[in-house]
Amino acid sequence: MPRNILYKKALRLRREGFSYNKIKKELGVQKSTLSYWFSKEDWSIKVKRKSLEKLKELSKTTIKKAHKARMSKTEKRHADFRKQARLEYGTLKERRLFNVGLGIYWGEGNKANRSIVSVSNTDPLLMKIVVDFYRKILHIPNDKLRIGLFSYEDLDEDTLKKYWSALLKVPVKQFIKTQTLKGSNTKRTSKYGICSLYFSSTEMSIKIQEWMRCFSQDKRE
Repeated sequence: MPRNILYKKALRLRREGFSYNKIKKELGVQKSTLSYWFSKEDWSIKVKRKSLEKLKELSKTTIKKAHKARMSKTEKRHADFRKQARLEYGTLKERRLFNVGLGIYWGEGNKANRSIVSVSNTDPLLMKIVVDFYRKILHIPNDKLRIGLFSYEDLDEDTLKKYWSALLKVPVKQFIKTQTLKGSNTKRTSKYGICSLYFSSTEMSIKIQEWMRCFSQDKRE
C-alpha cells in the first residue's frame, strides 16, 4: 500500500481514538513511524491524553476488583476459622488447661493485632501456664515461639534471658531485642522484667477470639 495512503488511513484511525498498537496491528506501520507522523499534531496529543486517562481509570477499576476479590477470599478464610473454632469448642471446654489459658488470654492477651497471639506478664507461674496453653492446646511448635523482654536499667539482660529461657524452655536464639525501660525497678515488683511470649498466626488469633465469644455465650445461657 502506498505510503501516502497508509498515512491518511493512520490519521483517520488515530482521530477515531485508536492507540499506536491498534494502528500498527491494523496497518502494519511501526510505532516509531506513527510517532513521527503524529508527534506535531495537537489533536493526536489530546487523543494520547484521553487514552492515558482511560488506561488509568481502567487500572483503578482492575485494582479495585482485585482488592475486592482478595478481601472476599480473606473474609471467607476467617469465617472458616471461626466455624472450626466453634466445632472445637465443645471438646476443648472440657479441658482445664483450655479454660485457664483462655481466661488468662482474655485478661492479659493481645486482642488488637489479629495476626499475633501474645501474652505479656511479670508472673513466672502465669507465663508457664501460657506456654503450656500454646503447646498443648494450640499445638504451636516450639520453634515458632518468640520472647520479647522488657527490662529495667538495673537488671542484667543476660540473666533475664537465661531465666525465662530455662523456665519456658524456649532457646535464647528465639528472643528478640530486649526493650530497656528508663529508671530502676526500685520496688522490685518485676524481678525478672516483663516477659512477652508470642507467635504469629491469624488463624489462632481469630480462633481465640471466637472461643472467648463462645465462652461468654455459655455463661449467659
